[in-house]
Amino acid sequence: MINKTNICGFDISTGSLKHHLDLVHARIADKSGAWIVTLNTEMLSRISGDQEYRDLLLQADVMVADGMPIVWTANRKNPTDKIEGRTTGVDLVEGLLTEDNIAPYAIIGGVDPLTTIKQYPKAEDSCKFLFTGIVDLTEEQTHSFVTELKENEVEIVYLALGVPKQDKLALLLRAQLPHLILMGIGGTFEILSPSGGRAPEWMQNSGLEWFYRLTREPGRLWKRYIVNYPTGIKMLVQEFFKG
Repeated sequence: MINKTNICGFDISTGSLKHHLDLVHARIADKSGAWIVTLNTEMLSRISGDQEYRDLLLQADVMVADGMPIVWTANRKNPTDKIEGRTTGVDLVEGLLTEDNIAPYAIIGGVDPLTTIKQYPKAEDSCKFLFTGIVDLTEEQTHSFVTELKENEVEIVYLALGVPKQDKLALLLRAQLPHLILMGIGGTFEILSPSGGRAPEWMQNSGLEWFYRLTREPGRLWKRYIVNYPTGIKMLVQEFFKG
């Protein structure tokens, strides 16, 4: 069972990270699968001007809060259905890759994800399919992915493509392989790589992880955080004061 709270028109799970990790295993076990979306401010920014993308995300099976501003706003608006804590794509992936028994998984996208997974004992052996080429969302390529995922008996697919491409591919794959766990994780493997690194815990808990990442990669991330994010923050502020 998934307890939910509503924010900006989306039903978000109120569970903890552990709850969501357990949920992944439960859905693998009963073969019910799930397309899991980790909702963040970048997505909210895109949603504000893109109804098609909003409609796409509304088809997700499970949505979790990736980002403290979303947690704060949801808990202010719905104090009786509080989110226990944020669940980021990074935390989900790292949690799953550090388990004793790692479910067979695939990676589509990412920048040199193999270097990242080599840091985790057993993780490399559990990676059954890896594709880092160009994803074009064509019927032919999607069919190729489906074939590979079936033949390699994959249970979890990490889609490291960024939005909205990773969400579009998740929907295409779910239509043919509904038993899989599908997870859009953006730049998670870059963050977890030896040259990556996460913000100190106090910055994560204070909602300042974006600032940490911006200072590390200003050339690549300035537009995302300085130009795009304010729109998402504006949506949350409006939602916050609705009470």
